[in-house]
Amino acid sequence: MTQQLATSMQEKAVEVLFDSVKDRLDCSLVKFKETLKDWDFIPLMDNDEVVGAVAAKGNELHIGYKVKPTASIRGHLRSTLKKTLDQYGCAITRVAANNSKSIEFCKRLGFEITNEAQGIIHMRCNRSKYV
Repeated sequence: MTQQLATSMQEKAVEVLFDSVKDRLDCSLVKFKETLKDWDFIPLMDNDEVVGAVAAKGNELHIGYKVKPTASIRGHLRSTLKKTLDQYGCAITRVAANNSKSIEFCKRLGFEITNEAQGIIHMRCNRSKYV
């Protein structure tokens, strides 16, 4: 893969992730990119199209997608989660307490609720049934 193609896929991954959360945020795409400039973005591909992304910083992961995940996306998620677990021993994430769909999605990946504070659910995954 050329550097230009990789950069293009990274940009698309950030845009897809932003699109998946923009209705819950009060910021522009430019501000979103600036806030997450030191995060890694792993594009989730389906039929050569970026359909989602994993944002990763250390062992903290956040997942967003523009279409409901299919089996092909789950493979990417499992791979990313496995790498994080292997490197750090656990993965963490945060989800808005009123976002029941995302909480259930994280639970299916093996995350468990560890804390709730100020409307945010903190979750941790030590190992996953998929990894």
